[in-house]
Amino acid sequence: MMKVIVSGIFGRMGKEVVGLIREEDEISLVGGFDREKGTVPVMVTSSTADLPDDFDVAIDFSAPGGALEMVLFCSKKGKPLVTGTTGFTEKELHEIQIAAKIVPVFLASNMSLGINTVIGILEGMPKVFYNTSDIEIVETHHKMKKDSPSGTAKTIAKVISEKSGKSSLVYGREGRGLDRKDDEIGVHAVRGGTVVGTHSIFLYGDDESIEITHRAYSRRIFARGALAAARWLVNQKPGLYSMKDLLT
Repeated sequence: MMKVIVSGIFGRMGKEVVGLIREEDEISLVGGFDREKGTVPVMVTSSTADLPDDFDVAIDFSAPGGALEMVLFCSKKGKPLVTGTTGFTEKELHEIQIAAKIVPVFLASNMSLGINTVIGILEGMPKVFYNTSDIEIVETHHKMKKDSPSGTAKTIAKVISEKSGKSSLVYGREGRGLDRKDDEIGVHAVRGGTVVGTHSIFLYGDDESIEITHRAYSRRIFARGALAAARWLVNQKPGLYSMKDLLT
């Protein structure tokens, strides 16, 4: 029986993870970490000092501050952490990398099998097409999303940048004299309604174009990915892992 602590347990994703755990026979929820109030059949605390010591892995979908608290907690306890939190600064990512030298840490901006398949397609795309295309990334999320652009859009931009050599990220456009440069990757965020998540990549070449779109219809796909990552991570050595490690 794998014992799990859920961080951000009363958030949208935390609730999805708890819901899936309740359907599993080989996973048990033993604690929760959140500053919000709610009701679940385990103790939930706003202090990591009050979390149980007897657990196998923590799953985090919170905010950067809460995620870093869980990183520190898990590194002290010698237990693995899966986090789908986004919006980390470079300094915060560095702290996660330090913790990953002590315990296994699984970091993924998007735990959907579909979106990671899209990323695989982008990694395998011929460089010549990148070199002859104008590239735009458009992501759409619900109106309550706090960070922009999404972590997934940043990951997509990073993959394309590394593959193509295009290094100039342009976040939206306004004004005059904005003629497109060859090394630009446009990144745009749309917010509204209850959209779970849509990511589109447009590659505009001469007389032809490619459009790749992934749409998430439910947060359940991310929770399912997080549990799959947790099952896998408990058997890994210390290190920083991603969906690519899980799927290969």
